[in-house]
Amino acid sequence: MIWWFKARQAHTHLPLAVFALLSLVMAVQDLHIVLPSFSLTGESKLPLMLFVPIPLLAGLTVCLESRLPAAELTGTRRIPVLDLALSVGTVAVAQATGSAVGHWYGTVHPEQLGRNTVFLLGLMLCGRALWGRPAAMLPVLWATAVTMVGFRSPQDPYPWTVIPEASGTWYATTGAALMFLAGLAAQFLTARRVS
Repeated sequence: MIWWFKARQAHTHLPLAVFALLSLVMAVQDLHIVLPSFSLTGESKLPLMLFVPIPLLAGLTVCLESRLPAAELTGTRRIPVLDLALSVGTVAVAQATGSAVGHWYGTVHPEQLGRNTVFLLGLMLCGRALWGRPAAMLPVLWATAVTMVGFRSPQDPYPWTVIPEASGTWYATTGAALMFLAGLAAQFLTARRVS
């Protein structure tokens, strides 16, 4: 397991990604930005927290793509299970970070960090099974699509957007969970052929 951890470079990349996540969560909290949109009003007021999971997911992607394909194909260790544990552990860290900062500072949006990380990671893992490394850009593309076409009015997102929804929204939570499960299944089923 130690060799897998070092081969994935998780001991160097993930601590930096978690530090970036914690720094961004503490800096951003409940800040909103107004961005151009194709909605009827021409702009949308977004919580900046929507973009916070992206550095953590980039760090995880680097770890998952740091592979030794020949050794993994011929080895006897259960590499796909270890990779699943790495993905689930990353989500757990994001959830704990968002909950702790949200509770400590009494802000609302850090509590959505776990759900948004779950959704965006599931999206990235599904894309990675299809396209490989370029799928690392899917969370960025999703956040951009939400910004541009995801709102009926400045404070009313469409249900398909998931990430700008309030933390208690059942369909956003359900959608995030389903996307995450689909991503984990795709990661597990295609682990040996993704290069």
